[in-house]
Formats: sequence, structure tokens, C-alpha cells
Amino acid sequence: MTGVVIPVAILVVINCVLGNSEVTTKHNECNTGVPGIPGTPGLNGQHGPPGRDGKNGEPGLKGDPGEPGEKGPHGPPGKIGPQGFSGSQGLAGPPGPPGLPGSSLSRETYAFHVGLASSFPSTDGPIKFEKVFYNEQSIYNTGNGKFIAPVDGLYFFTYQVTVYNKNVHLTLRHDGKVVQYMYHVFAPSTQQASGASILALKQQEEVWLQVVGSNNGLYADSDDDSTFSGFLISLI
Repeated sequence: MTGVVIPVAILVVINCVLGNSEVTTKHNECNTGVPGIPGTPGLNGQHGPPGRDGKNGEPGLKGDPGEPGEKGPHGPPGKIGPQGFSGSQGLAGPPGPPGLPGSSLSRETYAFHVGLASSFPSTDGPIKFEKVFYNEQSIYNTGNGKFIAPVDGLYFFTYQVTVYNKNVHLTLRHDGKVVQYMYHVFAPSTQQASGASILALKQQEEVWLQVVGSNNGLYADSDDDSTFSGFLISLI
């Protein structure tokens, strides 16, 4: 297209110079000729190779670290994890401080241990054990032969008697009620017989031993004893 336009322009200029144009009243002015036929469009040039992808460029330099951000709020607690293995037993701790003293009743000792002063005692009531081995709280009455409970509690009673010349038939009684029988047949020599019981008593209730009928072979001398004993096990 460009190669055609240039010759046409040259012809127009030549015509103006040579006077082929019409003379007008104005000086140095010529008339424009008829435009030429447009030339044939030129061919498209070849496409060049595609340019490089910008993504393939060299990585830039590492920037400076930024300032720490503000601390965020606490998140919700996580789920409870599985139970761990049991650890080894630790060392024993130091002893604790002493406890407070207990009441006077819980620390009091109530007990008695008495024996016959002579053989074949009276059989018309409780057997009177007049030889005292222990009776610090005077809970056994040597005058009437009865134990009197000083407090409500659980008590243990036992008796051991020497049997000689007659059978022995004894009862352990609680406020007149028989709670135990003991019967022993005599032999030519002295023998031993015994019995025991645990009783729950209220304060001031009584316990004693008593002979049944005429079976009174109870014996005591310098070498043999017949004894009756009891003590408080615990308060109730």
C-alpha cells in the first residue's frame, strides 16, 4: 500500500510544477487532482514467537520479617486425653501433728479382778469375791458380790474356779437373768473349771455369779484360787 501512494503523490507535485494545473487568480495555488485508486492491501507479516511467561521469572530477595501480631484470645479447652500410666509410689510423708486428746470416758480403764477369800461361800445370793487383785474404779462391790456398769458399753467377763469335794453348778447373771450356765463334776483331786461371756450393758446394770442349789464345790486356799474378772471393751 505504501509503495503505490508515494508515486501518486510525486505525480501530483510534478503536475503542479510543470503547470498542468489550471491558473487561478491566486498566486502559487494549484488545483488538486483526482485521487488515485487505492492500492492492494499488503500481506500480514509472520507472527513472532510467544513472549516468556512472567511466572518463570527469578524469585525476588527474601523480605525482612514482619512485626509480631497482637496476641489473640484464648481458644476453647481441648478434649481430655487418655489416662496416663500410674507412676511409681512416692516416698512416705513426714508424720502428721498429734491429734487432740479424747474424752475422759474414752480413755478411762474400767476393769476388775477378784477372788474367793475362803472355800465354799454362801449360796443364798451372789458369790462374794472378797480378795481384790484389781478394782481401782470400785466397779465390783465386794460387799454384795455384784459388778455395776460405770458407763454404757460392751464388757467381757470370765471366771475360773477350783473345784474340790463337791460338784459345781454356776450361773452368770445379768440383772437377775441367767446368761450362762457352767456345771462341773468333782473328782478326788482338785480341778479347774471356767467360763466367759461378752455383754452389752447400760450404765448401772449389774452382773454377778451365783451357785445353783447345793452344788457348791468352789475351793480356795494358799495354792488354789477361784476368780471372777471383767473389763470394758468399748463404749456404745
